[in-house]
Formats: sequence, structure tokens, C-alpha cells
Amino acid sequence: MIIMNYLNITRIVLVGLALTLFTGCDNFLAEEPLDQRVEENFYQTQQDAQEALVAIYDVLQWNTVIGYQVPEMLSDIASDDAYAGGSSRNDAPNIIEVDKHNIRTTNGEVHGLWKKYYTGIYRANKYLQQIGDVTADESFKTRTIAEAKFLRAYYYFDLVRFFENVPLITEPLDSPDQYSQPQAAPAEIYSQIGQDLLEAIPNLPEDVTSNQLGRVSKWAAEALLGRVYLFYSGFYGADLPAGDQTVDRAMSIQMLENVINDSGHDLMPNYADIFTPEGEFSVESVFEIAYSDSRPWWDWGYIQGGEGNIAAQMQGPRVEQPADEDYQRGWSFSPVTQELIDAFDSADPRLDATVLFEGELNAGLTKGFQHTGNFTQKYTTHKAYTPEDGQMELNWGNNYRVIRFADVLLMAAELQTKAGDTDAAKTYLDRVRLRVGMPSVEPTLENIYKERRIELALEGQRYWDLLRRGQNVADQYISVAGEVKDDYVGDAQDFAVEYNTANKGFFPIPQSEIDISNGKLNQNDGY
Repeated sequence: MIIMNYLNITRIVLVGLALTLFTGCDNFLAEEPLDQRVEENFYQTQQDAQEALVAIYDVLQWNTVIGYQVPEMLSDIASDDAYAGGSSRNDAPNIIEVDKHNIRTTNGEVHGLWKKYYTGIYRANKYLQQIGDVTADESFKTRTIAEAKFLRAYYYFDLVRFFENVPLITEPLDSPDQYSQPQAAPAEIYSQIGQDLLEAIPNLPEDVTSNQLGRVSKWAAEALLGRVYLFYSGFYGADLPAGDQTVDRAMSIQMLENVINDSGHDLMPNYADIFTPEGEFSVESVFEIAYSDSRPWWDWGYIQGGEGNIAAQMQGPRVEQPADEDYQRGWSFSPVTQELIDAFDSADPRLDATVLFEGELNAGLTKGFQHTGNFTQKYTTHKAYTPEDGQMELNWGNNYRVIRFADVLLMAAELQTKAGDTDAAKTYLDRVRLRVGMPSVEPTLENIYKERRIELALEGQRYWDLLRRGQNVADQYISVAGEVKDDYVGDAQDFAVEYNTANKGFFPIPQSEIDISNGKLNQNDGY
């Protein structure tokens, strides 16, 4: 695998592009012109290290490396909660392939995911290699090493969930004879993820100050470890390896209950308030990716150079008269399926907070491909987020809530049910339901799975929840015969999806990576 073409940070101008990720980080800017600073003269001071750390975080925002590869949106499209959408069947064929589970090995958006995650991994590896020799406070080094390990674990977790068979790289590849790396067994990747998180947890802060929002906390790492355990143990049927340790169910429960009991995180009183500007970095947010319009961006050729969230633009409705609506004109990707709507109880207020219905619009809209009449209400072009400056489409400031406290409660409920402690499981499940006025239910696995689908709908979790429950479950929910339902517009075949059990739900290794790997990379099964 040739990596250096897109991973090598030889010019710290790339770091400069990241400097507005954290609130109030203008003081990170160096006095020396950034485009004249290369690796040889860069990793020297604490300020240098701070800028390099921000560059690792910056990759979290990258959703346009090749095409438009928003990970959470693509996973929802691959699930039974959303279709591909867009203006027409010719608008974004690569995204339609994800929806249809018929992905070409040359799919550009899929290759964009691969490049995004290895960019983040490279930056984390470079930081961990260099930080020891930097002149900086030991407390600074300790915390930022933990952050780099968390971020490397985060990038590897997404990477291995999407592709399964990927190279494990924990040091920068600075020599051409290192560029071609073999695929590791999935257990090796997960072991590195587990090890990184366990090593990060004791050195991350419990509290993040208001001028550093977006940085990770101890609680984010413990919650992420619980999420990793649930996927690995469900998909592979084993406890999570973590270096020379093993994360079992009891440890995962303890991690999640630490967050529940000690973190100070809680549920917001009103579910609908979570996905508003005022709901960003709320008490419910355990880990959140920050986006912003604070540095206006215009460049369509390098979208990730800005700080905007392209997912909002992609998923907004194609309203015909924005002046008469609460929404700006979007691109109508990821239209919501009727199956998701039917999963909600009619009395559940989360439905209206999750789905924007066509009938709520005042002046109509242009109907795109796979039109269902339903759009996400969580990450959309609502005017409350309208950018103040720059190209509107490129500057949406909707933060992505990676881990919410409600998810922590539901993960703990699931694990406690599997452990036989139904009293604890019921307590956690009830907290989620009572917040929205829904009655208590028994903490069966089926009820918890249903609650996860409803509570976390259109937040990028459903697909992974299906995969970890087994191939028969994924096939049962994702495969649907073509049917033009009420409010759907299109041919029946437009809405037909056939899940491919041969590839187990994983995406193909990008063919261009295989071609330049000197025989080290093999294609995934089913492609």
C-alpha cells in the first residue's frame, strides 16, 4: 500500500488549516510563515506540538477527500433507515452503490474513507513518534499522547468496521521500502484499538474547559471502549483483545457505568433540543466533532480545508422557496425510509425531532431520486445553522454528536441484560424512555435494539448495530423488495435493496490501493 502520497505532512500548512477546530484557538497560530515550516524544523516547542495535535483532530471533519464520503451518512444509507437520494440516479452513483450493496472496487467515495482514516492514523503516529523530544511540560505531553492514542483508536475503529482487512501501521512510514504494508488480521487491529484506549483513559482529563471544547475526555474514551467491545464481541463472538490485556463484558460494563455514575453527563430534558445550536456540547454530549463557519470557506476544490459540515448540505431538502421555509435548499441525500418511521410509536415525540416530513414545508420542494417525502431533522439545512459568511454549502456549523449519554445508557442496558442483571438494565433503559414520556418496558434484547434504533436514528449507528447482531439479522432488515409506498416517487426498482452476505457488510478494498501494493493487499470476499 502506497501511503505517503496522501499521508505525508511535509508542510505544516496542513496543520494551519486545522487551527480553528478548537474554540478560541487563534493563539495556536505560529509567527513563522506556516508554509515555510517543514518537519525538519517543526517538532521543537510545545506550540509546535499543539499545532500538530490539532492536525490529528482536524481529520475528524474530513468528509470530502474523494467525492462526498460522510461516514455516518454512508452507514445510514447502507442500513434500513435511509436510501441514497440526491437529485437523480446519475447524481451520485457511488453513493447509490452503497445503498444497493453493490459497490464497485473503484468506488471513489469508498476510497475517500480509506484515505481519510489513514491520514488521521499517520498524523497520530507521527505525533507519538516526535513528542518525546519536544520541549514541553510533562503534563502537556502526558495528556496529548493520550489524545493521539484515542484518535488513532477512533480512526482505526471506523476503518476496520468499514473494510475489516486493513494494514496495521503504528509508526510513520518514512522510507519507500516501507510503503507496501500487508493486511493484518482484524483481531490485531482491534487489539491495537483496545490497547490505545486503555492507555489513554488514565491520562485524559475528566473535564474539558469551555475554550477547548471538542477535545476528548476520559469519559469519551471509556464510552468508545464500550462501543468497540459491543461491535467486536457481537460480530466476532469473542472478548476484545487489548494488547496484553482482554476487555470482557464485566470491564465494558464498568467503563460505561463510570460514565453513567461519575462523569456528570446526563440526558437533556428535551430530546428535540439536542440537535440545535444551543444543544451543542451539552450535558448529554460525551464526544462531539466540532464544525464551524467561523473561518468562511469558498474553495469547492478543497472543501475539507474549511470547517463546515457538508453532511447538513447533503441531507437537507431541496426546498423551492427557501425564503418561505425554515430550511435552506439542500441536496436531498439520505431520504428516510418508511420502515424507520414505522418503528416509532405514534406517541413518541422523537419521531418529529428525527424526521422532517414533506408536509411540514410551506412552498414545496424539488423531488429527487428515491424520494420518500422524509428527511433527517438532525443534520440538515435548518436556518438556525445558516452560515454568516462564505459559500453557504461549505460552511454549515452543525456539530456531529459522536457519543451521547443516551447511547451510553443503552449500551450499558444491553450488556447488563446479557450479564443477567435485568434490574440495572431496566433502570438504564427506563431513563432513556422516560425522558420522552414513553412508558417503561422490559429490558429484553429485542426491546433494547428497538430503542437504539429509535433513540439514535440517523446518527450513524444503525448499520453497525445490525452487523454485530449477525448476517441473518442484517439481511432480514436491509434487504427489501422494490415497492413504491405512499409519498415515494420513482420506480419500484429504485427502492429495492439486496444485502450481500458474501461480503459480510464490509466495503471493498479500493482497487487502486491493491494495484500499488506490490501484492500485499487482497480484495475482500464478495467482490
